[in-house]
Amino acid sequence: MNEEIEKAVFRRAIGYDIQEVTEEYSGENELLKRKVSSKHYPPDMTAVKTMIELGFDKDELKTMSDDELSELKNRLLSQLKDMTKGEKVNEDNNSNKQN
Repeated sequence: MNEEIEKAVFRRAIGYDIQEVTEEYSGENELLKRKVSSKHYPPDMTAVKTMIELGFDKDELKTMSDDELSELKNRLLSQLKDMTKGEKVNEDNNSNKQN
């Protein structure tokens, strides 16, 4: 499989963040406003399925750089933290309702 395609499918499979820049100019080409926003794309199960069906290299993690592994680790820990926050809030709400 083409290396660029593999990287793109892998990126979709694990999720990623991007920054979008929106700029507004005056009629004289003068920058009036610049807005930078972050956007998160969560892991995509279709991409995971595609990786499996196409025989994607199962040793992909072995070929990742330390920076890529660190970024993946931090993103997964953050997602896990967010997921457990939601569960904790639900547990607190349920215990309040029972009292």
